[in-house]
Amino acid sequence: MESTRAQRINAGLSLLFAPGARPGLEALRTGLDACQTEATIVHSDEAHGVADVIVSGLVFEVDGLLPAAAMEAGSGPDNTAPPADWEAVRMFPGHASSGGLAMAPVSRALLALAAELAGHLPVQAVQWHPARTTIEAVVFSRSVLAWLAGGAFPAPGLVALTQLADGSVVSRGLAHFAGQEVTMRQMSEAHGVKLAAQIVDRMVREGPLDELTQWRVGGTLVNAEPAREAKQVLVWAAE
Repeated sequence: MESTRAQRINAGLSLLFAPGARPGLEALRTGLDACQTEATIVHSDEAHGVADVIVSGLVFEVDGLLPAAAMEAGSGPDNTAPPADWEAVRMFPGHASSGGLAMAPVSRALLALAAELAGHLPVQAVQWHPARTTIEAVVFSRSVLAWLAGGAFPAPGLVALTQLADGSVVSRGLAHFAGQEVTMRQMSEAHGVKLAAQIVDRMVREGPLDELTQWRVGGTLVNAEPAREAKQVLVWAAE
């Protein structure tokens, strides 16, 4: 079944610019030409500020380009928001990619392109829609490109990790990459988010968990058990 436009936007990202710094079509073309990732504009409507960009055989839609109105920047999971006057240009999977919004090639191609563009356009920050996170542009580019080169998955960042009052840590956006979210029970404040980030990295690398498993993560032995119904993995200390 073809995904709706709203679903495709929710699988994308926004490049955030200071007022007046948002690119038009030609500036986008110049930025794409400077990227090592081969990306080509295959369709555009300058008056409406939209373009279709093809990357590795996948088509991504871009909207919010000048002279059209900027797209609205969203708020984070804790209702935090970037400066109100920042302007957003969105990038998200096109119709041709709508059958697999969370598939690794789609997400990786989009993130690779955005990470390079952020270095060639005056991007202030990047909002990753699946996790509703806002990441400073330099941090986004550095961490995403390092991950794509074989490094650790950038969490917190592409996955939001929130530590609750009882010490538990919950994820948002992990299901986009691993098919499941994670809840880590009552860890110390000093270790909770750091350990959760290592667990997230493991889940992204290994995929969904289907049975009770023990992992040694960062020197800590933990139990990991998938919920029977929800797409959720519960993690707690095993020792």
